[in-house]
Amino acid sequence: MKITFSGKVLRDDKVISLDDDKKEDKPKIISETVPKFIQDHKGTWIKNPEWSDN
Repeated sequence: MKITFSGKVLRDDKVISLDDDKKEDKPKIISETVPKFIQDHKGTWIKNPEWSDN
């Protein structure tokens, strides 16, 4: 017996798309100013090299 289903599954009251697992979330832009501190790939807060005190 072979069972097939679409690429969307309901789990914990949320619809999860199985086809979009490889899609990377893009950050949401909330301001056009340059932040003083940013997070690196490990999650550590570091001073942003693009930030200036002007």
